[in-house]
Amino acid sequence: MSTTGYLIFFRDHAHCTKFAGTISAFANIYAIVIQGSAIGPASHIVTAADLHPVYKANQIFKLAEDTYLVVPAARKDTCQKKINHLQTWAVEHNLKLNRDKTKEIVFTSSRNRMPPPPCLGIKRVTSLRILGVIVNDRMMAADNVTMLLSSCSSLLYAMRVLRAHGIPATSLRDIFRATVVSRIQNAAPAWSGRCSSADCGRRDSILRRSKRLGYSNNDLSSIADLFNSTDDDFFNRIKINSSHVLQPYLPDKLNLPYQLRTRSHNKTLINKAKLLNSSDLIVRMLHKYSP
Repeated sequence: MSTTGYLIFFRDHAHCTKFAGTISAFANIYAIVIQGSAIGPASHIVTAADLHPVYKANQIFKLAEDTYLVVPAARKDTCQKKINHLQTWAVEHNLKLNRDKTKEIVFTSSRNRMPPPPCLGIKRVTSLRILGVIVNDRMMAADNVTMLLSSCSSLLYAMRVLRAHGIPATSLRDIFRATVVSRIQNAAPAWSGRCSSADCGRRDSILRRSKRLGYSNNDLSSIADLFNSTDDDFFNRIKINSSHVLQPYLPDKLNLPYQLRTRSHNKTLINKAKLLNSSDLIVRMLHKYSP
């Protein structure tokens, strides 16, 4: 779309609400992209192109229409200054920092460590939804597995209703793979490695229940196998696509003066220093396919 097209699209937009047959008066829209217009994420990326962290140690990640500020523990004293910077930037761009929707989460491996003071006017939480995945302050998958169990239970109930209305068993299995299995595999590389043994038992109960109810085939792969397949496909896409967003996180190439056998990758292995490090997708995949 040309610049003129964008101007025409954004200019003179208004909104009204219809309820119980009554239509409200029109209100002009000045600073918000119309929801469902499909131009929202692109517009946000363009608008936030000049949004940068005040301090080099901090990082800003822009995902879809959300913005995430990451502050390391060594610079925790800069949190409030950075929030004030975001507030100023929003005002300068005819936007508003919605503090009711802005959340703060502190990641720590120890409950005994004193957290930094919370930012003024921003609620501190112990878990946060990021692109559909629940991340808690211990960087473990327990909360996401709980959300997954609840979501899949609702889907299984819907399938029970469909079966009560006479839908064939073969169609039920197709629906199961299109909904429940897809839901389980959604963003699995990001969180599957952070499941404890208890989480693995809870997530496996989904397939056991579905097989008992006849919603899936008995020969359906286990959740562990589904996750391994998803990890392999995703890692291969990262390797072969030089423009992939995760390419910069791959380690440097390993230069060997000899070649004993064919390797699945030519990257230097990253040491498994801690639990969170070893559960990272790239680290575990590099070691999985190491010679």
